Amino acid sequence: MNDKKINTEPLVSIIINNYNYGSFLKEAIDSALQQNYRNIEVIVVDDGSTDNSRDVIESYGDQIKAILKPNGGQASAFNVGFKESHGDIVCFLDADDIFNENKVKECVAFLVKKMMTNPLVMVYHLMEVVAQDGCSLHRYEPRKLWNCEPNLYEHAKKYHFFPYPGAPTSGDIFSRKLLELILPIPERGVEYQADNLVVRAAALLGEVYGINQVLGKYRFHGHNRWYGTEINLESFRNFALLRDSFLNKKLKEYGKESVVSLFDSMSAKHYYKRMGNYKEMMKLALRVIRYNISIETIGFFIKTNIQYYLSLLNIRV
Repeated sequence: MNDKKINTEPLVSIIINNYNYGSFLKEAIDSALQQNYRNIEVIVVDDGSTDNSRDVIESYGDQIKAILKPNGGQASAFNVGFKESHGDIVCFLDADDIFNENKVKECVAFLVKKMMTNPLVMVYHLMEVVAQDGCSLHRYEPRKLWNCEPNLYEHAKKYHFFPYPGAPTSGDIFSRKLLELILPIPERGVEYQADNLVVRAAALLGEVYGINQVLGKYRFHGHNRWYGTEINLESFRNFALLRDSFLNKKLKEYGKESVVSLFDSMSAKHYYKRMGNYKEMMKLALRVIRYNISIETIGFFIKTNIQYYLSLLNIRV
């Protein structure tokens, strides 16, 4: 791409998605409005809140663009917010999180450089995990930058699945051109974890890079929809199948093979292990090594065999 066509100070859309986080919402909106990068628009999507959220939103007047909608889940908030946005660069902010004042400036500078060679780019950064009162819990999400290639399509072809190469929602920022390939995403069954679809699609269709800086605060308060919560295995399976179907549909749409299948990959071992179903793990190991013979898959096959026969021994004892 010709770098003369790249605007070095593009409009950035900050899309805040909110559902019943009225007690945190003001901090989130203030952190967006107080960025030291000024070419921004702040869009707040309220997803049918029943608390005081809408009073908080109304107090900002025309400083923000408010979208008040019936409850439909996080995916629907992403879809509506993006549709109403105009920025060449887009970032999402969960209403219980906070941006550091230099977040947008640092991310734009990094992303614009990458966009000079590829317009389909996402970047992410580290987030400090804080308690409900904002005090640091002295850890980060993610703990460190992911060690993987910018595009993970070839990895997915080889292993049928691939790492999640991003941060929680509030730590990810996208070029508009990349999001135009991804959104809208399915809404039914994606009441939360919408970022799981968006970030993974970005890694298959574009390039993802990490910024080794802490540029936001991720709040852990006991009511998070997924962080620190016990995952229901049936819900996990249903979500994984929906996500994989969406990703494969996108790959096919843009001329690539449909290669994503969590339950045919080594990553599925965690699911079967939690089920205590070592027989299914054995079947998985056979599928994995049939698809791809490598040091990793052979090691997985051997280890799974050992675990299976140990489980039989334990049953007999």
